[in-house]
Order: sequence, then C-alpha cells, then structure tokens
Amino acid sequence: MAAPIPENLYHVILSTSHISKDPNNVIEKVRIPGTYVSLLAAKAAAHTCLYDAGYEREFFAEYETKKEVFEAENLPERQGLAVYAVAQDGTQFRVRIDTTPNERQLQTDCEDGRVSAPLYYVIQTIVEYGSGPEATSEVRELSVQGTFENYREARQHAETVLLSEEDKVGKDSYAAYDEAAADATDCGYGENVVVHATGQYGENYLISVIQTQELKGVALAEAAMRIG
Repeated sequence: MAAPIPENLYHVILSTSHISKDPNNVIEKVRIPGTYVSLLAAKAAAHTCLYDAGYEREFFAEYETKKEVFEAENLPERQGLAVYAVAQDGTQFRVRIDTTPNERQLQTDCEDGRVSAPLYYVIQTIVEYGSGPEATSEVRELSVQGTFENYREARQHAETVLLSEEDKVGKDSYAAYDEAAADATDCGYGENVVVHATGQYGENYLISVIQTQELKGVALAEAAMRIG
C-alpha cells in the first residue's frame, strides 16, 4: 500500500548575514539543504544543519535553539526559527523551517523524511533599509513562495509573485521594478535574484530562484573564500 501523500512540505532554510560588512547586502547567502514531509523530521534536520555544514560549536560566539530566548531577545524573523547563531567574526546564521502546501504531491522513500528529488525554490525576501549613518537594514520576511522540479517553472512563477491581476497590482504599482533578462539568472541585486522591486514606502522585495543544496563542506569552502 502506497504511503499517503503529505499535505504539507517543510523546508529547512539557512541564511547568513553580516550587516557590519555591507548594510546594503543584508542577506549574503540563502540555502535550502532539504525539504521534508514531516515537521518532526524538518526540526531534527534544522538542529543539525550547521554541524552538517562542517561548523563546530567553537566557531560560534552565540548559539541558541530555544524559542523563549528568541522572543526574549526580540529577534527579527522569529517565525519558524530553529537555530540562531553568531560567529566570532559577527556573521549571523539563521536556520528556520518554512511550511508550504504540497501542491506537487511530492513523496519520499528516505528514512529521514527528506524529499530526495532535486527541487527549485522561489524565495521572497522583504528588506527594510534604514536611513542615516548609524542605521542598519533588516530582513522583515523570508519565505518560500513555490517549490518546483525544474528551473523553468520556478522562474516563470518567480516573475508573477509580486504581480496580481485580481488585485490590479502591476509592475507600475512599485516605485521601481527590475527583472532579469530571459537568458540571465539575476537582475543585478544579488546572486539568483531574478526580480527586485521597491514599494511605495521604501520596502524592498527580492525574488530568488535557488536549488536544493546539501551542506557538506560548506564551512571549509567559505573559510577558504575568507582567507583568499
């Protein structure tokens, strides 16, 4: 008997940022190391995420997994947050779980509940940029807007996320709207960012298309880049 198709998918999202390096580059990197068919499996994966990437506890000046601490410190982006860590050099790591409907009826045979098929994700990041010399920028929201099995479908969806015929929201509804050319994978606002828009009140919307990326060796690779 075939296993029932799960109603939802649970995506483990790892984002890294280092605001002091560049206030205009709030999110340095967003990765999704895996999508799971149960929340329990996703939580287990989220809590081992940074260690799976090759980091050790000593690398972090701060490492927290308790929800009550997130709330007490009034951390931004608390929704779905599983791990918050700060490296010795100030780089911030956030591991969160985002839940979306299983519209593609994806299943898995993996014991750890991970969807083994390679997936492409449409990610929406909403950033509020501060003003003034001492101001900092803040990610207000980072969420999965769609899960696809090929880049073409993901890209097509990405180009519609900020638009709505029903609500009469078009490109001219924004103060600025930039879209990557058909043969390009970014529009000049960061790696894999295919749409960038600025709202009438200054909020910035970044729509990215990224692929599942396992984290083995990530720490070593990033350390080599910093040394270089």
